Amino acid sequence: MKAKYLEELRDQLQNFQASVADIDEIMIDYGQMYDDALAKGNTDEEIYKLLGEPKQVAYELIDTIKIRQYKDKRNKIIALMPFISVIAYMILGFGWELWNPGWLVFLLIPIVPIILHNNYKNAIVALSPFIAVLAYLLVGFKYELWNPGWLIFLIIPMLAIILNTKIKDMFVALSPFVSVIAFMILGTYYDLWNPGWLVFLIIPMLGILHHKNIWKLLISELSFIAAIAFYLYMGYVQNSWTLGGLGFILPITISILFGDIKFVWDIPVGPNRKKTIILLMTIISSVIIFVLVGLLASGWAYAWQIFLLIPVVSIISFDKFRFASITPFVAVILFFSIGYFFDAFALSWLAFLIIPMAAIIENA
Repeated sequence: MKAKYLEELRDQLQNFQASVADIDEIMIDYGQMYDDALAKGNTDEEIYKLLGEPKQVAYELIDTIKIRQYKDKRNKIIALMPFISVIAYMILGFGWELWNPGWLVFLLIPIVPIILHNNYKNAIVALSPFIAVLAYLLVGFKYELWNPGWLIFLIIPMLAIILNTKIKDMFVALSPFVSVIAFMILGTYYDLWNPGWLVFLIIPMLGILHHKNIWKLLISELSFIAAIAFYLYMGYVQNSWTLGGLGFILPITISILFGDIKFVWDIPVGPNRKKTIILLMTIISSVIIFVLVGLLASGWAYAWQIFLLIPVVSIISFDKFRFASITPFVAVILFFSIGYFFDAFALSWLAFLIIPMAAIIENA
């Protein structure tokens, strides 16, 4: 009966066009399982039920074989990529003197596994850092646009948001990045750091659009428009930007009245009390420092980095500290500060390399 079972299984696998090597391997495995079942006292009829009808077994196994073969093909391609990259690089170099930017072919080594082992959404998000680097180097070397060319790196979080966020929430989610891009362009090309910072107000103004009460929505939006108009009037006409800033008391007051801004003073008692107080002090201090540096030193262009302390302090205070978790914020500060203060955006982007380096060190 064993021989008959294995012969039937072989015939079914051949019908599904399984390879000889796969069939031989399956015969050995199922032969061993048949012998083990006999040794336990099972009858041939019981073993047939235990192992399954040959046709059904073959049908189930063939999917596993195809998946394994597909994975094997992908893994072979991945394993060959370093050699393919070297060959391509040498051909470009010796054939056409394209040593630079021919070295970019080595990016195929990490890119190919990403494409072969992810669905299209995850693949696009995972590939976005490489796309950003290539685009950044292109606009940098070809057009000398290291600044504000670095804004290209914002496509990394923006693509993730676009692919994983509902359309109704997408505009609000993207507004911080759009604001940064607009702010940098206005400041870099037109020296409008002030009042260019007003573009950041699109973030709360878009958020207000989710108000279900149409009157609250209109009043809130009009309060922002009135505050912006007053600020620009006092700045450009009266040459008093500081007094113009008082106009923003109006939308803040309206937001408090409508419950968009809430002050919660119920600081928890216990081990988190001190941590909560530190976080609140960080938030308040960040706002004060940002406004003071902006008004007194006209430092709107770089003062915004102080707000990165808020998530850093929150991570350090409430989560298990891992340097890798705060490296994105550290990298942004290093990147922008080195690039802005030393006019070295061509090199400062290297700061982003500390993110994967920290992850590798902590998880090795």
